Amino acid sequence: KLLKTIISSLENLIKAIEGLIVMSVELEEVFNKVFDNQVPMLWQKVAYPSLKPLGSWINNFVHRLEFLQKWIDHGAPPTFWLPGFFFTQSFLTGTLQNYARKYKIPIDTLVFDYQVIPNDQQEIDLTRPPSDGCYIYGLYLDGAKWNDNEMVLDEPEPKKLNYEVPHIWLIPIEQSEVDKNKHVYECPVYKTARRAGTLSTTGHSTNYVLSINLPMANQHDQAHWIKRGVAMLTPVSYTHLRAHETPEHLVCRLLLEKKKRTILLIVICTQYTSTQT
Repeated sequence: KLLKTIISSLENLIKAIEGLIVMSVELEEVFNKVFDNQVPMLWQKVAYPSLKPLGSWINNFVHRLEFLQKWIDHGAPPTFWLPGFFFTQSFLTGTLQNYARKYKIPIDTLVFDYQVIPNDQQEIDLTRPPSDGCYIYGLYLDGAKWNDNEMVLDEPEPKKLNYEVPHIWLIPIEQSEVDKNKHVYECPVYKTARRAGTLSTTGHSTNYVLSINLPMANQHDQAHWIKRGVAMLTPVSYTHLRAHETPEHLVCRLLLEKKKRTILLIVICTQYTSTQT
């Protein structure tokens, strides 16, 4: 629906510039938003929550389409890019449902246990799906970082806002098996840094996804990280350095993204000027 809305609005915008149809208020808003590197409200109405500017938003949308297309063409992947889901709660419920059907357990009695998988580990093969549960990736810690050596939450470095979280194994277990003595921080996961949403018709928040238990150091408690507002986010709102990317490479990538957006504007503006002459 979102893809159809984007294509149809851009096609109608070009027709309106050529004078073939009336330039409506919605189409004029699309033109102005694209020029200002913002996501048009017409697209936001049918899109997922996001605070990204238009250039990064389009790249993220294309990434989502590629993720789902690979799933359709080659079957379920061994690891799942959690931010790629429009309705994440349905995926999580489906994972619990598969486990409930496999072992003939009521789904209402199941919850998730969580295991963070270090980047340099060799015990778990991420190229194959687990026997139970699923592997997820694509989350970012806000207000803290993950210490791969100690396998606990750690204080962030100065002037660095977000840290990519390693793969996490979501393991379905029965509620009676939950270890309530674990020294963990119940870390909420949000779709955007705004951390606020509305209650949808399904009974779920449009922003909050779930809470993941992350191990803490012995000297820390829940209050320590709550005061720091520590949470996990799906792709952050701003453009950040990718793995092994230098600041110079980041600037080049941003210029390329701007060039792509400029080409779109040139096409629209060319249509507009040709109609004026």
